[in-house]
Amino acid sequence: MPGRFDHPQEQSRSGWLFPGAVALAILGLGAAVTAAFALSMDRAARTLTLSTLEERASHSQHAIEDRMMACEAVLRAGAGFINDAWPITEQQWRRFAQPLNLGQVLSGVQGFGFTAVVSKLSPEQLQAFPAKPWSNPAGRDEHPQTAIVFLEPQDERNKQALGFDMASEAVRRVAMERARDEQIAAVSGKVTLVQEIDSKPQPGFLMYVPVYQRDLPTSSVTERRAALVGYVYSPFRAGDLMEHVFEGDPRDVEFALYDDQQPNASALLYRRAPNDSGVADSMHVLRDIVVGGHRWTLRVAATPAMIRNNQVVPVWLVWIVGACGSLLLSSLAFAMARSRHMLHERVLADERLLEQERDAATILENSLEVFIVIDAEDRIIEWNKQAVQTFGWTKVDVLGRRLAELIVPESLRQAHVDAIKNFHVRKHTVLGKRVEMPALRRDGTEIIVAISIASTLRRGQTVFFASLRDITARRQQEEQVKLLNATLEQRVSERTQELETANRRLEAAYRDLEAFSRSVSHDLRAPLRAIKGYASLLGEDLGKAAAPPAQRYMDAIMDTTRRMDAIIDNLLKLASVSQRELQTQQLELADLMRQVVEEVNPQPPAEVHIALASECVRADAGLLTLALRNLISNAVKFSQTRPNPEIWVGATDVEGDRAYFVRDNGVGFDPRYAPRLFGAFQRLHSEREFEGTGLGLTIVKSVIEKHGGRVWAESQPGAGATFYFVLPECRPAAA
Repeated sequence: MPGRFDHPQEQSRSGWLFPGAVALAILGLGAAVTAAFALSMDRAARTLTLSTLEERASHSQHAIEDRMMACEAVLRAGAGFINDAWPITEQQWRRFAQPLNLGQVLSGVQGFGFTAVVSKLSPEQLQAFPAKPWSNPAGRDEHPQTAIVFLEPQDERNKQALGFDMASEAVRRVAMERARDEQIAAVSGKVTLVQEIDSKPQPGFLMYVPVYQRDLPTSSVTERRAALVGYVYSPFRAGDLMEHVFEGDPRDVEFALYDDQQPNASALLYRRAPNDSGVADSMHVLRDIVVGGHRWTLRVAATPAMIRNNQVVPVWLVWIVGACGSLLLSSLAFAMARSRHMLHERVLADERLLEQERDAATILENSLEVFIVIDAEDRIIEWNKQAVQTFGWTKVDVLGRRLAELIVPESLRQAHVDAIKNFHVRKHTVLGKRVEMPALRRDGTEIIVAISIASTLRRGQTVFFASLRDITARRQQEEQVKLLNATLEQRVSERTQELETANRRLEAAYRDLEAFSRSVSHDLRAPLRAIKGYASLLGEDLGKAAAPPAQRYMDAIMDTTRRMDAIIDNLLKLASVSQRELQTQQLELADLMRQVVEEVNPQPPAEVHIALASECVRADAGLLTLALRNLISNAVKFSQTRPNPEIWVGATDVEGDRAYFVRDNGVGFDPRYAPRLFGAFQRLHSEREFEGTGLGLTIVKSVIEKHGGRVWAESQPGAGATFYFVLPECRPAAA
């Protein structure tokens, strides 16, 4: 397929990719077949192993049940003997027990004895005890005290138990009460026998058969409890008993007997370890065994040796044979696929070469740079579209003609011809570098080009590739930049003079502002004081005899002078804000706001709510106090017409800035006129509605903006107004 591979690295990868994929596929298929066969072999071995374990578990279950049934039969014989001959002596019990030959018939049984209810014994029987009755101090619930009176054989272990009150221990007592109340042979849970005198005691259990007084009824539980004389019982050391039960069985499995429905270490009665050290926990069977009304769990687990012996073909052999076969087949498939791919590559090599040449020609033809190819005789053999646009010669016009005759200026023409003629005998410093030189267009105009030249061999002949770009416009721009740089110093000097002139004008404006402030403070205040003084004297002269119109005129004069005085005060404050240099410091806005509220002192029923936590700002304390006083006074003034005037002070986040606000429930204003609020002498309400100078919010705006902040207002008519302002926050403390 032509054009499929464009680079040698891709060709190398493709030469190995398909054969490798075929080999991996066959190797994976062989591994899958091998795994399936090995899995089937392993599954068959496990099935056979589980069948064997089931058989062994059934055999062991029957052996344990048969042995315990034989023990129960012996105990019931003893119970019948005591029931017929009671009271009996120790010698009589020994003579009865010896012919039973327990050590031979019931191997693993620790003893054969009788424990009596102490309250049913006569003084003569108590005196005949080989040991005094003894009881566990833990006590009992409802079972009467008992004592072991007979226990055969009289070896060192059994002598330890004579006189023991088994009903004083909870596990034994549960079995004794079950035997008594249900009139059955009952087996106890796991206990440690009194006979255990070794340093590592075995787990044990006991079987009880009740004996009742023969002349008393036993139809109900109450009657059986009243008629109870004692129990014929046998203690069992679980290890000794089970060793005799499993004697002769092969040790290719693990037997474990638990005194519980769930196997756990605390309930383990007996464990028979296999010859192998390991056990396959996943391969085991469980059987429930009920003896004497008590439930045991038998666990039979397989060993790795048993699983291996049940394998028709060893799994490891299956894996080895499968791996070798898979590797052999995958290697053969890889070699065949590789050979086929190499043959295919040889067929496609010429087609790829031709395609690459066509692609290169297409790229050169449509490049944004001029590409020209000449031979060793300076004849043009390639001329792309950009060359046509740059020099005006068509491709048909130039092919076969000498390059020097077409685009090389006459002053450089001979040097160009000599360089090509002596290419193989002299060192060339132009090749491989980009240089700038003049060139000619078809119409005779001269342009500047940046040219890069390289040489190569084509079919044994030297050819030269020239890549060039028209940089005439760039050269003109560079000349303009040089001209601008040459005049830069003059323009900087002119701009400096303009700044100095503006600075002098600003200083003059400040001086005019200071003069205005002095004029307002002295020249305007003096006439106002005179008017107020004369008006006051005139009012005193007229006194109460003044006509009503005259009194109104006098009041109007006094109000007007007071209002003019307030305007002058605010103008001076506004001027001082502009002239004063900032002396910023860190201020707690909440504390400053409380001080301002105390100064303004809004009269009841007006209330001011300050909801500011720790809000630290950097500001000039005097100027900020002036701005806050105007905001609070403004809020108090425009909410005084409400029955319950309220003002709220708080903070919020607005567009990433911490903004503080003063909100009232006053008359509000039309939001269309919000831009006029902060202008000098701009009022949205008449003087008769709310008195004022029209400069308070102008002072607020001047103070906030002097700190680099901003201030704005939001409102609706009749819904109160909110004034927001942003100030620089305190700098975080250095770590």
